[in-house]
Amino acid sequence: MKYTNSAQEAGHIVFVHPSLMGGGAERVSLALASYFVSHGIRFTYFLTKSNVIEYDVPDGVEVCSEFADASLKPLDQVKLIRRFVSERPKATVISFLPHQNMYTLMATIGLPNRVIVSVRNDPRYDFPGNKILPFIRNMLYRRSDAIVFQTKSQASLMPRYLQTNSKIILNPISSELPEPYSGLRRKAIVTAGRLELQKNHSMTIRSFELFHKKHPEYILEIFGKGSLQSELENLVHSLDMDDSIKFMGFSSDALLHIRTASAFVMSSKFEGLSNSMLESLCMGVPTICTKCGGGGAEAVIRNGVNGILVDIDDDIAESEALNKIVEDKSYSNHLSNNALMLRRSLSLETIGNEWANLLFK
Repeated sequence: MKYTNSAQEAGHIVFVHPSLMGGGAERVSLALASYFVSHGIRFTYFLTKSNVIEYDVPDGVEVCSEFADASLKPLDQVKLIRRFVSERPKATVISFLPHQNMYTLMATIGLPNRVIVSVRNDPRYDFPGNKILPFIRNMLYRRSDAIVFQTKSQASLMPRYLQTNSKIILNPISSELPEPYSGLRRKAIVTAGRLELQKNHSMTIRSFELFHKKHPEYILEIFGKGSLQSELENLVHSLDMDDSIKFMGFSSDALLHIRTASAFVMSSKFEGLSNSMLESLCMGVPTICTKCGGGGAEAVIRNGVNGILVDIDDDIAESEALNKIVEDKSYSNHLSNNALMLRRSLSLETIGNEWANLLFK
């Protein structure tokens, strides 16, 4: 996409975010940052909660983290965001996460900036147990210039008056995604995601234990960190699977492990659109996912064509899917070849153009 001179002169994107630590929203935003700076558009992160950066920031992308503080209260965040944005009246402001979206929309009341917010997960789980915040969120979202959803299912879970001001944009695949692997696959099953209840790693562990009884030569690698690590380790120990299930932590090399694995599994209870799932599909790795809330997997996987869909907590179905993948090479190759067709439609250039059309229309 070519930008006019006027678009490039006024083209400054301010991305408000808590941190640049490990997370799917961060990965997507960094990919978009890379796209925009490569097209001559200025891109600035304004971080509010932490100045720790775990990802590589693309050359040319600015990061303002001098005010980031984990102890900042909501009103303090609103004041800081407002001060920063008010000094950049031509910038387009983007925010991805529910609390940050609300603070950003409050901070920009009365300012001339366009503000775009995005829903990155099943919105029913934005504020668990709180009945007031969803109402406040919806009222604030009404004043955004646009709401970006990852899937139609996500959008359908929001009030109709918010859907009219929305756009569906899938996640991009990084231009640095490794090429598909054509060699003999490792006898390893891989999953990746925060060790939290949402990701439902306990289902993956239980399913792998069933699969392992028939295929004891395989191992399971779990990439990610989180509050449930001890609980999950105890589950592994109780199943006597300590030698076959490995907790790999957060690793910048996770994609290289996924690329050569026999299968990738995502057992989430709810998702927006899992980056790890998309990357697995676009590297041609046979992929199994749950029909999770938010519709992320079902947005891109056609069951039995380019991946396998199973019901949440159906351990038997997931283990049987693993059996079919490792036992039937023609079937696993069929899934891989069809999944690779997503690689072009989810390229950074394709998805970046969709964002650009929204931001600079």
